[in-house]
This record gives sequence, structure tokens and C-alpha cells, in this order.
Amino acid sequence: GHAEHGHAEHGHAEHGHTEHEHSDHGHADKKPKKKKKHDLSGVGSMALKSEVPLRSADFNRFMTKLLQAKAQDLYRSKGVLCFEQEGNKKFVFQGVHEDIQFTEARTEWAEGEPKVSKIVFIGRDLNRDELEASFNACKADPSQRSANTGHKFFS
Repeated sequence: GHAEHGHAEHGHAEHGHTEHEHSDHGHADKKPKKKKKHDLSGVGSMALKSEVPLRSADFNRFMTKLLQAKAQDLYRSKGVLCFEQEGNKKFVFQGVHEDIQFTEARTEWAEGEPKVSKIVFIGRDLNRDELEASFNACKADPSQRSANTGHKFFS
């Protein structure tokens, strides 16, 4: 009888051991999550916008260069675009890495709706300043009128 009791105690200790392992396992579960977060270092999103229509040729060059350089680091991109000489046509694009679909939107810019081009990039180590400068270079030359209103800001 005594030996059996000892055996039962041993079983209990074993049970305690598996419980201990279980809590260890829970702890281990948390570790990869932390590591994953670390792998995403440098990842962020950035938005570009322009209230001036864009020149489509320049914008195409901008995107082509960006994808050549950063396709693997560019996780997602999407945008709404207004190009000069396209009237009220609204263009949209979205995609992952270099697989980007670029289409004419089903609806045009509404009457009185500000034609603001907006782009969002989500990726790793995106050079915000460089992208902004390249994007700004795609803007069509502002007309005299908007240049004048812009002038007032500085007076």
C-alpha cells in the first residue's frame, strides 16, 4: 500500500512537470511574436498628396524608378490620382510589391470636388524626403493664378 502511495505521488510530480512545461510553452509562444515585430523594423507608411494635377509621364517614371529600387520593400501602395489634360477623369492604383494595378476610376471627380491626388505607400526603409521630392517633381506647372494665390502666403 505504501509503495503504491509513493507511485501516486510520483505521478503527481510528473503531472506537475507537464504543467510546468505547458507554462514554458506559453512563454515560448510570445517570443516569436516579439521577433516578428523586430523583423518589421523600418516599416512604416507614408502619404503623399498633391492639390496640383500630376504629369502622367513624370508620375509613371516616378513609380517605375521606385519599383525598380524598392519593389521588395514596398509591401503595399494605393492611391487616387488626378492628371493634367485628363479633365475630370480620376485614376486609381493599388497593389503589392511590383504587382500594381492602375486603372481609371469608375466615377469621375465630382463637380466642385477638390482634385487632390493622394498616395499611400507601406514599406520598409522608405526614404520619405526622397520620395516626396520625386513626387513633387511630377506636379504639373501651376498656372499663373495658383502661383499668385500661393504668393500671398509669403507676404
